[in-house]
Amino acid sequence: MRKTYFLLLLSLVTLISKAQNLDPYLQNVTPTSIYVCWKTSSNSESIVEYGTSASNLNVTVTGNTNVFTDSGYPGNYFYHSTKLINLSPNTKYYYKIKTGTGVSLVKSFKTLPNPGQAATADGHIRFLIMGDNQLKAEPRYDSLVASAKRKIKEKWGSTLSPDDNIAMTFMVGDQVDVGTLDHYENVHFKKNKALSGNIPIQTTVGNHETYGTLGMNSYYDHFFISELSYKGISSGTENYYAMQAGNVLFISLSSEHTGEAQLSWLQKVLAAANTDNTVDWIFSLSHRPYQAEQYVGDISTWVRNTAVPLLVTSSKYAMHIGAHHHLYHRGQLKNTPTYNIISGGTAWDQYWGSSTEQDFEDVQKTICNWIYQIVDIDVTNGKMDVESYSIGSVNKRKNNQLMDVFHRYKNKPAPNKPSIVNNFSTNVTLPVTISGSAYSTPTNELLNTSQFLISQTPTFDIIKKEVYRDFEDLYGKYGTQKDSTVNVNLGVDITKMNLASNALSNGQYYVKLRYRDRNLEWSPWSDVKAFIIGGSNTVNTEIITDALTYAQNTPIKVNFTDAPASTSTWIGLYKEGQTPGGASPSQTWQYTSGSASGSINFSSGLANKGRYFAAIFSNGGYTEIASRKYFYIGPIPVLSTNQSEYAVGSPVVVNFSNGPQLTSDWIGIYRMGVNPGSSTSATSWQYVTTTSGSKTFNNLPKGYYYAEYYLQNGYSSVGNKVFFKIGDIVTELWINKPVYDLGEQISASWTDAPGIVKDWLGIYHQGDNPNSDPLVSYTYFNGLAQGTKNITGAELPVQTGNYFLVMFTNDSYNEVSNRVIFEVTDSASKKGSLSQDDFKIDNGLKVYPNPTNGDNQTIVQSDYPIDEIEIFSIDGKLMYATKNVNNNRYSLITQDLPKGTYILKIHSRKLFTAKLIVK
Repeated sequence: MRKTYFLLLLSLVTLISKAQNLDPYLQNVTPTSIYVCWKTSSNSESIVEYGTSASNLNVTVTGNTNVFTDSGYPGNYFYHSTKLINLSPNTKYYYKIKTGTGVSLVKSFKTLPNPGQAATADGHIRFLIMGDNQLKAEPRYDSLVASAKRKIKEKWGSTLSPDDNIAMTFMVGDQVDVGTLDHYENVHFKKNKALSGNIPIQTTVGNHETYGTLGMNSYYDHFFISELSYKGISSGTENYYAMQAGNVLFISLSSEHTGEAQLSWLQKVLAAANTDNTVDWIFSLSHRPYQAEQYVGDISTWVRNTAVPLLVTSSKYAMHIGAHHHLYHRGQLKNTPTYNIISGGTAWDQYWGSSTEQDFEDVQKTICNWIYQIVDIDVTNGKMDVESYSIGSVNKRKNNQLMDVFHRYKNKPAPNKPSIVNNFSTNVTLPVTISGSAYSTPTNELLNTSQFLISQTPTFDIIKKEVYRDFEDLYGKYGTQKDSTVNVNLGVDITKMNLASNALSNGQYYVKLRYRDRNLEWSPWSDVKAFIIGGSNTVNTEIITDALTYAQNTPIKVNFTDAPASTSTWIGLYKEGQTPGGASPSQTWQYTSGSASGSINFSSGLANKGRYFAAIFSNGGYTEIASRKYFYIGPIPVLSTNQSEYAVGSPVVVNFSNGPQLTSDWIGIYRMGVNPGSSTSATSWQYVTTTSGSKTFNNLPKGYYYAEYYLQNGYSSVGNKVFFKIGDIVTELWINKPVYDLGEQISASWTDAPGIVKDWLGIYHQGDNPNSDPLVSYTYFNGLAQGTKNITGAELPVQTGNYFLVMFTNDSYNEVSNRVIFEVTDSASKKGSLSQDDFKIDNGLKVYPNPTNGDNQTIVQSDYPIDEIEIFSIDGKLMYATKNVNNNRYSLITQDLPKGTYILKIHSRKLFTAKLIVK
C-alpha cells in the first residue's frame, strides 16, 4: 500500500483527544486475517480488542495511523488501519476499536473458510454486490445499504448479525464521485457504515476514483489491495487483483488500466484456477460493463473483446459483473453458460429516453432502478442463485422489491432435442410461420431462449436469417414512466418464427433450432429441415469474404447466395482499379458450379500486397450481379504517437511499423467527427515510403484528432486509429445569451469536443471547483464533436445567481472547454408585475414567471412531487393536461396559449388552484 503522507507509529506517539464516534470498516478478509480500519479527526491511537466471545475481547492489537492532507483537511484526517493475523478460518470474532476516549460498539466478523469450503453450517457462502454510490448530498446509497441489511435479517433471522450469512461485499467501482478525502469519508465510508463493520468490503476501480484533487492516490492510501494474491500470483498493483472466497474466485479487473500487463496477469490467474480443485466458480468484475443498452458504446471494449473471450474458455466461469450505468441489467452470452450483469447502484439518474439506446440480444432485461444483488453459492451441491432487490428510483421508492432471480446449477441435464414441426412437401410461399416442437426437458427448468437459423447450405456456413429471442425482453420505457421498463416480448411465442413476405428470395433453404433453459443449458440442435421458397419478389444476390484482411498467400473464402443456378456463373478476384473485361484479366477466378448458394475457396490466396475486390458475374460474361466486396492483402500497419497530449506548436510524431510500403500510401490526421473522404479535408497528411519509421506533423491547431494509415492515394484505411489532443483547453463552448430568466432554456453550442459518448455539460455556481463542489446539473449530448444542446427543465438552475457552464469528457471531471459565465434572474419579480410572494400559491408551491409570454416557459415548482397539471381557460375549457409528472418541478411550454388569463389546477398532495397570465 503506497503512502504519500506522513506515518505516525502508535508505539511512539500518543495524543489526547475528545471522544469521537468510531465506525469500523473491514477489508481484505482471508481465512486467517482481516484489516480493521477507521477514520478520526485527531489522535493517532489505533487499538483493536477482539476475541471469540463478545464478553471476552482478550486480544489487543495496535495498528498504524496515517495522517492525510487535502482541501478541507489541514492535517486532521487520521486513517487508522490494524491488521489482525493468525486467525482461525471460518470463525466468528467479536471486536471493538479504540482511539483515545473513543470506543466503538462491539461488532463481529467472520473469517473466510479455507479454499473450497463453505462458510455456513448449511453448506453455503454468500456475497453482496453493489455498484456506484458516488452521490454525497442525497441519501441514496446509505438507503441501499440499510435495505440490504434489512433483507439479510429478514432472510436469515433478525437475531443474527449480517456476517453470519454474508461473507463479503463487492463494490464495482465509483465508490466516490471524486478522489477527495471528503468523498472517501462522507460518500464511501459513511454511507457503508450500516454493514462495513460486520461485512468486509472489496472494491473495483471505477473511472471516478481517478478524478479529484488526489485521484487514485486516495484509493491507494485507503485500501490494501496490493497484498492480495491468488496461488501466489499478485498483480503488483491495487488496480486489479484476484482473491478466493470459499470455492469462488473473484477476478477484479480495471477497465481504467487496460493493456498487456493486465492481460498477462489474467492469463496466469485463469491457468491456475483451471487446475485448482478448490475453485468451482469464477466471477469477473469491472467498472465499465460488458454491454449496455443505454449510452450505447459506453462499455469496456477491452473487457468485451479481450478479457471475457479469454475467461469463457474456462468451464468454471459463471458471470461478469459491471457497473458505470446507474441501473440494472442482466443478460447472458450466446454460446456459453455465462451471465453478464450491471449492478449500477444509486448514482446520477439514468432513465429511458436520456441517451442513445439499442436492444441487444445478449441483454435480457434493463431496469432503471437502484438495485443490489445477493449471490448465494451452495458449495455442497454446485449451485449459484442470485436475487436482485430494488429500492426504487427518484420517482418511486420500493421496499426491497424482488426484481430478478437467476441461477446456474452445475451438472443438470439440458433440455430435450426439439424438432421443426412444419412438413415442407411443396414450395413454400411467404409469409410462413416455422414452428418448433413444444419445449420439453427432463428437469423442472423453464424455457428461456430459442434460436432459429436459416441457411442456404446444409452445413450452415451461409446464414441468411437468425432469430434469437429470450422469453422476456425488458427494454424501453413503459408508458410515461421513464423508470419502468416494458416487456417487448410479452405474449410472443418464441417457439415459432415468422417469415414475412419477401423476407427471403426464391430458392432452397435449410432450417434448424435449439432451446435454452433458465439454467443456461442449450438443447441439441434439431434435425435440419429443407424447404424451397417460391413466389418471392426478392432477388438479392450477395457475396461476402470470410475476412477483410488477409496475409499474403493465405486462403480466401467467398460465400455467395441467391446466385443464378447456372454453370456459367463465376466469381473473380481483382486488384482495386481494375475494370473486369477481356483486357483486364482477374487475378484468379472460379465457377460456382451451378449452385444458387455456396462458397468458393481460393486456396492459394494472393501473393501481392494491396487492396482487392471480389465480384460475381452471370452467363460467363462480365455483368456483375451483386455489390463488390473489397479486402486487403498484406501486413497490418501499427500506428502510435509519442504523446497523447501536445502543447499548441509542439510537433506531433506519428510512429508506424509493419506497413505494406505500397505506392502512395499515406498517413492522414483528421479532427474528431470528420470522416475521411468527406467534403472536409484532412488537417494534415504525409506519404509513407517505408515499412516503418515516423512522420512529424507541425503547426497543428488546437483540437482533438486521430491519425490513420490509408492505402494508395485513397481513403481505404488499414490498421488502428491513434487519438491525441493539441492544446490544454481545446473545445470552444458558447451559449446564446449572458442572462436568463428562471426556467428559461439555455442553448449551448461547441466545436472540437472529444467526441466520446459520455462527454457532458455541467453547470456550477460561479466560484465552485468541480473537483470538490457539487454540481447544479449535468447534461449528456451523445458525444457529438460539434453541435448544439438545449438545456431545459430539471437541468436548469432553480435559483437566481451567477453560474458557469463547462464541458467534461468521458464521464469525468476533466474540463475540456472554456468556462462560460451566465446569470439567472427573476425578471417577473424585477419588473414589479408580481413579486415572489405573489406567485407563491401555498407553502412550498410556486408558479413563475407570471405573467409570462409566448417566448417563455413557465415553471411549476413544489416541495412535493406533482402528480397532475391542468390548464383551463377563464370560461372553463380544458386547454392542456399532463399526468404522471412525478417530479417536483415542471416546465410549461406556453407559446401555444393565446394571450389571456388561465386557471391552473395542480395536484400535489392536494389540489392547488393558481392564476396564470399570458401576455
